[in-house]
Amino acid sequence: MNCFKIAYKLLKNNFKLYELYLTVLVVNVAIYYNFVAMSYNETYIQLTQHLQSASIISITCGFILICTVIFFMWHSNAFFLKQRQKETGLYMLMGISSSKVGMVFAIESIMLGALSLVLGLPIGISFSKLFFMLLGKASFLDAELPFTVSIHAIVHLIIVFVIIFIVLGFRNYNVVKKSQLINMINAAKKNSTVPKLNYTKGILGILLIIGGYIIGINIRQKEIDLLIASTSTLIMVCLGTYLLFGSFLTIVLSKLIKNKNIVYKNVRVICLNNIFFRLKLSYRTLAMTAILVASAVSAFSISLSFKQFAYNNAKMEAPYSFSYISSDGKTKDEVEAIIKKSKHKLLDSNEIKFFLSPIQYENKRKKVDNSNEAIITSYSQIEKTLEHLNYKNSILKQIKPNKNEITFILNANTIASPIFVKGETVKLEGRNYVIKDDIKLPFTGNVPNYGKKNVYVLPDSEYEKIKTSKEEITLETIQITNQENSGELINKISEVVPGGLEKVYPHVTRYVNEYYDLGILFFLGMFLSIVFIISTFSTLFFKILSNALMDREQFMMLKKIGMSKKEVEKAIYMQIGIELLIPVTVGIIHSIFAMLMLQQILNASFIFQTLIGEGLVILINIIFYIKMSKNYVKMVYI
Repeated sequence: MNCFKIAYKLLKNNFKLYELYLTVLVVNVAIYYNFVAMSYNETYIQLTQHLQSASIISITCGFILICTVIFFMWHSNAFFLKQRQKETGLYMLMGISSSKVGMVFAIESIMLGALSLVLGLPIGISFSKLFFMLLGKASFLDAELPFTVSIHAIVHLIIVFVIIFIVLGFRNYNVVKKSQLINMINAAKKNSTVPKLNYTKGILGILLIIGGYIIGINIRQKEIDLLIASTSTLIMVCLGTYLLFGSFLTIVLSKLIKNKNIVYKNVRVICLNNIFFRLKLSYRTLAMTAILVASAVSAFSISLSFKQFAYNNAKMEAPYSFSYISSDGKTKDEVEAIIKKSKHKLLDSNEIKFFLSPIQYENKRKKVDNSNEAIITSYSQIEKTLEHLNYKNSILKQIKPNKNEITFILNANTIASPIFVKGETVKLEGRNYVIKDDIKLPFTGNVPNYGKKNVYVLPDSEYEKIKTSKEEITLETIQITNQENSGELINKISEVVPGGLEKVYPHVTRYVNEYYDLGILFFLGMFLSIVFIISTFSTLFFKILSNALMDREQFMMLKKIGMSKKEVEKAIYMQIGIELLIPVTVGIIHSIFAMLMLQQILNASFIFQTLIGEGLVILINIIFYIKMSKNYVKMVYI
């Protein structure tokens, strides 16, 4: 019988063992096909030409997805090899060479990979229509994305996964070939060694994580470069997490098992010792689990956040149906008369008064305003504008400046490069003011001449003193029905507005279109969070399953000396609970700081979205914990 026939027979006999592994691979193949197909879909490419980041987003998400899949496959494959060590030893004992056994295992893993492609690719193609429908809806695309089977995407997917499966097969071949017979036969009896305590690495891990957190949440105060801050935080937290589980957790557990008051109570001595003595083998898995949990929560929460952020910022840039510069009340009456005669209805109108003036910062190095010129307005103007736009009263209280204070409102043209100037001292027309708060709110919208200028809000009394020496500008803002089709109306209004079309600013949909890529991020982030969650708990499943196989003999011995099933269950539930609680808790804490960093970058609040992401992962974790604990008990208590 040749290697291919043996590999096929082994795959068939061990199919139950591979069920979950194969299911996860099939799901990942199906999802990856849709990510790749998006990059090759001609209709989608044409519709998103205005989105410079759309292709970058899809490529980045695809890369993250494939990295997660590789980690899952690598870790799961190690579990299968470990579980079948005794089987491998028996083949060698029968006279089959280690190289031939290695070849059989390599072919078996490649066959399993090929099967995942055969099953996953048709599923991915079948669901691609639904995928693109949801993508189009999330991205607010006007046209329907047609169903197509992308040959380029299929070839791309096959090449990527075939390379992964071949590398995995080659690894299996090398591992088995270099294995010794005696080690294979006694694999189940191999004892875990006591992990070494390394205080330097343990403390360094904690310091790296804390340092990463501090950098991430101090972008606003310290004005750290965004690229440097995000990269430094990511590297420090990931490396710190690795050292946390590899060294610091070892130190903590070593202290706990020496404390008689903690250990020698109920069944704690069993579960704590099991976790401690296996930490040398499992710390990489625990660290990666924590990072995957953080990624899952962050991906889900960020997706929800970007959807809300896109909606809010589209309103910042285009808050009105149209606006125009007015010089007298006569123009306003004429404009309203034209609207009444048109097919549109006047819903509301508002008058904004402001003037332009240079602003000087006491900190000479700070460059905030283009050409040092900004919009200066009064609090009462902001108040009635926000009421006109139905903003909450709590925001009005937050931004109301007192005497010698001024409030900074970021210009409508800035998306993700916030300027933090709270507490700075500025000089306006020879008077010094302290910036009470920096915030982003709709005012003029992103219109020519004014959209790129920051807004400074003075108390009414201060505004009245300064405006006497300035040319005050009046911007009339109008809300009408059917604003998307107001081209003809705008042309008629431009005939009565002094300055013509140059002084009339229609509702510009391209400002809204700029946020379509955030809609894509929302959609793809949701898919990535699903992949992270599947990979996280599948990885934990194989890790805990591996522990159950190692614990079977131990619990059978404890059963013989009088340990009841209730005590066994208690020990198992506690052990699995700790093994799940630690990485999940660390991952959730990482995600909280990741969201805090995002809030600093975008100058927005995403508390609700973060809580939803955390709640979802915790709920899934509880369900997984209960199910896994029950299976564990069945495996060890025979």
